[in-house]
This record gives sequence, structure tokens and C-alpha cells, in this order.
Amino acid sequence: MNTPDFEFPHYADVQDHIRRARLERSVAVAEAFATLVHKVVVWVKAFASRMSDGLAAENDRRAIEADVFLRRSVGRR
Repeated sequence: MNTPDFEFPHYADVQDHIRRARLERSVAVAEAFATLVHKVVVWVKAFASRMSDGLAAENDRRAIEADVFLRRSVGRR
């Protein structure tokens, strides 16, 4: 519902109420969007960290398998 550009003096309170309600709704939508973006960023960081840890472990395993002396000290799977 759009309010007209011109003011009605006897509807001023109602128009103020509508403006405040729109502002509150805008703030609520913006806050929800910001929360969603924050959670996605946190999830992506956690996922990248887990992938990095797995890659580091795989690199360590390959280094151990490639080294003749370390391979003897590690049991077989």
C-alpha cells in the first residue's frame, strides 16, 4: 500500500504508524539477511578448514610412504 505524497492532516498519526512499520520491517529483513550471510561465511570457513586439514594429512601420508626410512616405522593399514 503506497501512501500518497501529499499529507492529510487528520491521517498524520496513521501515516507515521505506517512509516514506522515499514522501517521496522526493513530492519528485520536486513537483519535476517545479514544473519544468513554470516552463517554461510562461517560454514564456508569451517568447510575450508576441514578440507585443508584433510589435505595436510594426505600430504603427510604420501610423504611417509615416499620416504624409505619413515615407511618402516609406520605400520601397514
